Amino acid sequence: MWRCAVLLSICWVGLAAARAYMDCGPNEIFNSCVDECPPEKACATRIEGVFCVGFPILCAPKCACKEGYYRRFEDGESECISDEECGPTCDPDEKYTECANHVDDSCTAMGSPKPNSTEPCVPGCVCNEGLFRLYNNGPCLPRRYCQELRHAPE
Repeated sequence: MWRCAVLLSICWVGLAAARAYMDCGPNEIFNSCVDECPPEKACATRIEGVFCVGFPILCAPKCACKEGYYRRFEDGESECISDEECGPTCDPDEKYTECANHVDDSCTAMGSPKPNSTEPCVPGCVCNEGLFRLYNNGPCLPRRYCQELRHAPE
């Protein structure tokens, strides 16, 4: 009886693996054993080197992005796209936007839209809400640093 149960389990795993293999999308490959750590590389994070501690978690069969491709999540769907299609990588205190040049995230403007901006949109990174730059392309910092800058001796 237990032999029959083991045989059925093996068949079920094989069928599930074959089904998953057939359902992989463009730029994906089927992998019979994908670990949760390190996580799959994604456009939003582009995780390169993650240190996983402890014992490996059980792996699962699923589709993964081919080498050189990253997973993009959008509207509950995901696809594997090239690095160029992902767009730039932003720092953790930044977010990517299609119209970065229409937002002034400097301390002087405090993130307000540029008045009467007629320039075409240029994609890029802007500071997350509540963070501002002391100077162009500088790091995004909390508002209190902007106030300290105003009170600094010239």
